[in-house]
Amino acid sequence: MARTSFGTILIFKVPDNPQITPDIEKDRHLKNYYKNYIKSVKQSSKSGIITDEKDNLIGELKVKDFTLKIDTGSGILLRDFRILHTNGATYTFEFLHENVHKEFAVPEREKFFNSIEVNETISSSDQYTSQAPNSDSPDNSKYLIWFIMIVLLPIGLTILRVLLKRAQRTDL
Repeated sequence: MARTSFGTILIFKVPDNPQITPDIEKDRHLKNYYKNYIKSVKQSSKSGIITDEKDNLIGELKVKDFTLKIDTGSGILLRDFRILHTNGATYTFEFLHENVHKEFAVPEREKFFNSIEVNETISSSDQYTSQAPNSDSPDNSKYLIWFIMIVLLPIGLTILRVLLKRAQRTDL
């Protein structure tokens, strides 16, 4: 936790639990993971409203930004989130501030979010729980077709050979 002039910065790292964390093998799984994360944040605050939800990038990594707006009774509290899933963990970056200070807090938030960097060796494939290549890519279907042809061709030729031998025996 760190304090700025008009806000509070919180950073959390939660390792994946293989029994709970769903497999993230494709972009749509990652989007679904982020969607469910936002839903759980919303459920944790009954009076909270999710706003400003958008996709963003840190380098080539996909992140999700959103704001949880909470009416505390004595004012509006804004919790700005940036979530990143990579290398088997979810990183949550939060910037909390009061709506009354929004004019001054937003530049601080932007400075904080823009300062987030990742190691250049981390790529978008590190966002998936499976180390297999992203099967959304067209190259994988090409390899699958070749694999099927290589496996099915000998089987088909063997069946054809057996049928031809049976046909020759019945002709005699």
